[in-house]
Amino acid sequence: MDRKLTGIMPALMTAFDDTTGGISRDKTAALVKKLKAAGVHGLYVGGSSGEMVFCSVEQRMELLETVMEACGDLCVIAHTGAMTTADALRLSHHAESVGAHAISSVTPLYYKYSFREIKQYYARLCEAVSIPVILYNIPALTGTTLNADELSDLLSMDGIGGMKFTSSDFFLLNRLKQMFPDKVFYNGCDEMLLSGLSAGADGGIGTTYNFMPELMLSIYRLFREGRMGEAYAAQSLANQIIAQVVPKGVLPACKQMICFSGLDYGVCREPILPLEETAKQELYEKAWKPVENYIKHMA
Repeated sequence: MDRKLTGIMPALMTAFDDTTGGISRDKTAALVKKLKAAGVHGLYVGGSSGEMVFCSVEQRMELLETVMEACGDLCVIAHTGAMTTADALRLSHHAESVGAHAISSVTPLYYKYSFREIKQYYARLCEAVSIPVILYNIPALTGTTLNADELSDLLSMDGIGGMKFTSSDFFLLNRLKQMFPDKVFYNGCDEMLLSGLSAGADGGIGTTYNFMPELMLSIYRLFREGRMGEAYAAQSLANQIIAQVVPKGVLPACKQMICFSGLDYGVCREPILPLEETAKQELYEKAWKPVENYIKHMA
């Protein structure tokens, strides 16, 4: 297992330019540098949190190029999943050419694909690049639930480096890690990072990491140091904050939290709507203030 691929990796959010309608390179680069300064181990770029379904292939390439220019020596996993295999292959070739350390992809979207079709899709990605391919298992969004045998089959393929595991089935996560100890596994549910680490995850990838990287890094560090009581307390604080974010819409609320941190990160693309003013105020009082207090306490 490549240790560079382990640790805490924000699922990077994408900033858009209100004037051009394209990617805001300046704002995105600013967030990358902010997260790097906080000490994150890497970035997961162009996934669900990056609003990839709202972006063209060209915009996704521009986003990744922006990140690679700003990230320095940070590990970068480029999400290259797309509606068509052709687009996924194009994005994958591009990701390797600009220096991404690995690519990743959700299972094929929208239609109910057979396992044979899903496996062929990943085989095509593995054949296309020489860097690791990270499976992205998120049945709640893709509608595709793969069982232990199917996931084991995919993890056995040449070129598959591991999995982003966005599910609460930690029994399954633990079984897979036991079967594939040399593969890297990421916990994908922010509110269950400590549980995922306890089940064998080598790190975490999450949306809320964009605005509270210090807290998520603390959970990871405390777990690795065996300080479970403190890790539990840190996860509990994170969950109090997440409980305020989720009901308001994860993506618009997380972008607003980034704005509270001092970086105007804009809003999501429609059909996702901006938060109403009352929601922003409630989010500030009940979610941002605890984050701010935690950062001050650390200092």
